[in-house]
Amino acid sequence: MIELVERIASIQPIKSKLKLAIHDDDELKKINEMAFSILEEVGVHCPSQKALRIFADAKANVDFDKKLVKIPSYLMVEHLKNAPRRYTLAGRRPELDVKIGSDDGTYCACGGEASYVIDFRTGVKRRAVKEDLANIARVADYFPIVSVVWQIVSAGDMGITAPIHGMEALFNNTEKHVQTESVIGERSAKYTIEMASVIAGGRDKLRERPIFTGMICTIAPLAHDESGIEAALAFAEAGLPVGFMSMPTMGLTAPPYQASAIAVGLAEVLSGCVLTQIAYPGTPNYVVIPTAVINPRTGDYFYASSFSQIANAAVVQLAHYNGLPALAGSSCGGNAYKLNSWQVGLENIYVNLLAVMAGADMCSGLSGLMEVVTVLDMRRFVFDIEIFQAIDIIVRGVEVNDNTLALDMIREVGPRGMFLGQKRTAKELPKLWPPSILFEKPEVLGEKYRNAEEVAHEAIDWVLKNHHPAPLDERVKQELRKIVTAADNDESLKRKLKGE
Repeated sequence: MIELVERIASIQPIKSKLKLAIHDDDELKKINEMAFSILEEVGVHCPSQKALRIFADAKANVDFDKKLVKIPSYLMVEHLKNAPRRYTLAGRRPELDVKIGSDDGTYCACGGEASYVIDFRTGVKRRAVKEDLANIARVADYFPIVSVVWQIVSAGDMGITAPIHGMEALFNNTEKHVQTESVIGERSAKYTIEMASVIAGGRDKLRERPIFTGMICTIAPLAHDESGIEAALAFAEAGLPVGFMSMPTMGLTAPPYQASAIAVGLAEVLSGCVLTQIAYPGTPNYVVIPTAVINPRTGDYFYASSFSQIANAAVVQLAHYNGLPALAGSSCGGNAYKLNSWQVGLENIYVNLLAVMAGADMCSGLSGLMEVVTVLDMRRFVFDIEIFQAIDIIVRGVEVNDNTLALDMIREVGPRGMFLGQKRTAKELPKLWPPSILFEKPEVLGEKYRNAEEVAHEAIDWVLKNHHPAPLDERVKQELRKIVTAADNDESLKRKLKGE
């Protein structure tokens, strides 16, 4: 087992030789102009008085009573140009840095945040707890293919301050860059920034090497959340990267057309980026727009639709058209509810393959999640790695040179010959047969291959028993504990989070 686990998915990141363009230049221009027109003519709802004042000072059209902001196109252009296309998401060690906008390729991230887990020992579905997040963070830390670690599950046993507890669990269990989409509100953000500052060695050092990123979800259609947008401003003030994610659902929170859904989602995320650029020019931003469709027969949220996924890949082009990095792919795990089924592979491979081929800066398909981000099955994390290993092979394309054309081998073997006995075959053939949980030989007589779920379980079990990231200094760990305890005892924060 140790040999298999150590060989699985050593790739990081994925560099695609094959490129995919969903839209031509004229289509890109039309969708982008539509997003700008939406912001200028329709506007976005923004319930934060702080954000409204920032927009007003920048000469946007602000209705404080309706909490509505209309942003002229010239302001969009003026401020978006300050957003950097290239920046670094720091790990605790420089060799773990994620160089956004470089030629390295697409970095793989996790996703989240699930409320439930399939218990690793009993196989029973239950509510996720802080220990689950610590465990899956160690798994993500072990595999080189993962470059960015999310709060994959919630710390459901920690109450209203669960997101802050979640960040403590991540900081203690991975050396890689951390992303959070659940820390919202200015006060929660500041507790998290304080933790990161202790680890980094101070606010200035955190600004130089940001070890975590805030991701803020908008509310489709065309709205921001007060707590979310104020967390974004707190992160930006600290010099941290801030991503914005819109999740338009065609037929429900967006028109029943892919192009229009993209335009609505783009308007939402660009309005957030512009706000941070007005307030703190040069803030590193990125955008995420995972579209979906509502099932007209059941009303279910259907993320795995091919219509959605081709639109999601198109978003990469639109982000880059505006000079912004893009996170794409699927952390949602599609709509599958069983681990070892054709649906798991179908829903995850083409979603993330499209994202990588479109040139996404980050791809969020390594999650172990199912049932549209509601359930974590840690065994699926290994299945996801299998899928990304396949994507890596596909997007490398076919290498063509004198060596790979192998005319000398063909001459030597000749007609009706056999290449299996050639020394070069012995050397090269294993490269075409990467390590896999799917083809493990069994010990049981008469069985051809072992059950992949069992192999995945053993792989995760080995990682949990044997991999322990370099621990934080004990003084730092104690400081983090004090900060989290202070948040737990902050009655004002609790009232704010409860919406009182």
